[in-house]
Amino acid sequence: MMKILHVVRQYDPAVGGMETYVNDMIVHQKRLECDCEVLTLNTVFQSDKGTLPSIEIINDIKIHRVKFFGKRTFFFPLIAPSFFKNYDVVHVHNTDIFFDYVGLVCRFLKIPAFATTHGGFFHTQNFSFIKKLYFNTITRFTGAHYKAIFASSLNDHQLFQGKNKNILLMPNAITPPGDYIVTGNDFVYIGRLAAHKNIDQLIDTFAVLVKKYNVNGNLHIIGPEWDVLRSDLNHKIETLGIADRVTIYGFVAQTEMDHILKQCGYFFSASSYEGFGMSMLEGMSVGLIPFVQPNGSFRDLINQGAIGFCVDYLHPDNAASTIAKKLNNITNNDRERARKFSLEFSWPKLAEKTVQAYQKY
Repeated sequence: MMKILHVVRQYDPAVGGMETYVNDMIVHQKRLECDCEVLTLNTVFQSDKGTLPSIEIINDIKIHRVKFFGKRTFFFPLIAPSFFKNYDVVHVHNTDIFFDYVGLVCRFLKIPAFATTHGGFFHTQNFSFIKKLYFNTITRFTGAHYKAIFASSLNDHQLFQGKNKNILLMPNAITPPGDYIVTGNDFVYIGRLAAHKNIDQLIDTFAVLVKKYNVNGNLHIIGPEWDVLRSDLNHKIETLGIADRVTIYGFVAQTEMDHILKQCGYFFSASSYEGFGMSMLEGMSVGLIPFVQPNGSFRDLINQGAIGFCVDYLHPDNAASTIAKKLNNITNNDRERARKFSLEFSWPKLAEKTVQAYQKY
């Protein structure tokens, strides 16, 4: 039985796309008779839970949590290189300091290491010059120590060219929230309340849709606080006079998610950067039609699926005009096409391809 260590900066009880991805990857790899564990940091950055247990088993997955110096952007994990000797394969998620540390350690110990890009660390423009310099020096050096790097999107595949001789396009997989097709008039955003998601611009656009175009339907904003506060967004919503049309939920359980999604027909995201676009595809899997910012990942998916629309939320008046014009032309056939395209991103297929790559390299 292959013993695999998945390394990710944040994990359960942290909630987010990457945390969900790693959990789902482990679930499907275990079905292929792999023995999987997780290595992560001992603190959830956007939480008051404090220091978490060093070892914990959640949903039959063993989690190792380690201390670290630094902050969420730049940190150094306090873990002995000998720890990694217990595993046949080490799989790192994203290109943070874990990526650099594991690459060097596993090269020295001759343990096969792999990494999934998840968009790297370019989700915001903060410290952009330093990030690019780091990426083209340190990341290039440590990336060469991996057996292969799995690019989550076409955008990542291009971005990481030259960082490793084996850059494999491995688009993320999704878990559909249900087996229904939505027929509602409401709009939904799903994701962290994070600065690079530009939820304020999304709200501005929705306000124009309501006031200028008399669009029916409400806006549902679903996701945990990150570096944007619900209170700040609620203040903006009240200032715009649309408090009766917008609800911010925070994290919701699956049963409540189903109830919300069945009222909706459209997926909104003004995110300036996405590692892949998982929440959009999950929405499409139940027939939601996306209206999304034309960042690299969203644009690639819209072009591949030939369903949904890119709109520039930086200009709310123009974005609202485009959305209002498109709404009247969306059919049930479009929703079926969205669902069919999203289901091409299958977890069983991705888990099998990943294990095959472990064995090949």
